Amino acid sequence: MSADDILDKNVINPQGDNLGEISDMRIGFPEGKVEYLVLRHGGMLGIAAKRFAIPPEAVIYRPGDDKFVVNIEKQRLDDLPGFDEDNWPREADYSLIQSAGTMTPPTREEAEAMRRTETPPPDVVTTERVETRPRQR
Repeated sequence: MSADDILDKNVINPQGDNLGEISDMRIGFPEGKVEYLVLRHGGMLGIAAKRFAIPPEAVIYRPGDDKFVVNIEKQRLDDLPGFDEDNWPREADYSLIQSAGTMTPPTREEAEAMRRTETPPPDVVTTERVETRPRQR
């Protein structure tokens, strides 16, 4: 997925509670690895919203409903302060993730969509030129 595919996507938990949206991400250099996704939770139109550093490996993409799923209780996000916009953490907050609960498996349609290996049509169509020559006797 590209960054454009990830940013502004809604995030829910396995219970279906709306947790917010992915508003940003932190990338570590020189490795170029995504350190964490920023979950923006609450507020109105981004004002007074809280920000949380979510580990990317704890997030599952559900293509059927075009959302991310992460195993975090909504009440936990409501109760915690999050991080300050001017003081980003150095690493993801793994303590937010519930390890006891199970994630919702993808639906049949989602599983089929993930298994598809169809290549997109080419942008350029090529043709072959066939020449015929008379037989020599």
